[in-house]
Parts: sequence; structure tokens; C-alpha cells
Amino acid sequence: MPCCGGKREELRTRTMSDETLDAFQGVSPVQRPVSPSAVYFEYLGRTRLTVLGPITGRRYSFEGPGAIVPVDGRDEPSVAAVPNLRRVKHLA
Repeated sequence: MPCCGGKREELRTRTMSDETLDAFQGVSPVQRPVSPSAVYFEYLGRTRLTVLGPITGRRYSFEGPGAIVPVDGRDEPSVAAVPNLRRVKHLA
């Protein structure tokens, strides 16, 4: 009786997502364009902050107080839950 039930073969033959391929090729998710459904967040903290988007895997870097960064709409709910970040409705 096989110990892994064919899981190893499944892993070997599974195709890689674009994000996985990018990781192997050294392309950061941040280098890819943000989706058209981007929303903007402003940082209200005092230092700098980096947030990892759980859906896209992107790193959103807020360099300091008042920094406004576009966030992929798929990551919005998680980013909105981070203290010291607020969604900006309109860019000035």
C-alpha cells in the first residue's frame, strides 16, 4: 500500500500558477501591475509599514506617515483590517 496515495505524482504534474512561476524566476509580485479594481490606502502611523496581501501575495510598502499606496481589490478586506491604514476614496 503506497504511503502517499499518489499525492507525490499529483504534485509533480500540477501546473504552476503565474505567481509561483514568478517566484522561481525572481520576479516580485510587487513588480506586476495592480489590478484595475485597485483601491487606495493611506498610512496614518509614525514609521513605515509593509503589509502582505493574503490573496495576491503582494507586498504593499507604506514608506511613512501619509503614504498612499494602491492595493489590489482582492486584498482590500485584509488590508482594511490593519491598524493605522484607512481607505482613501479619492486621490487629490
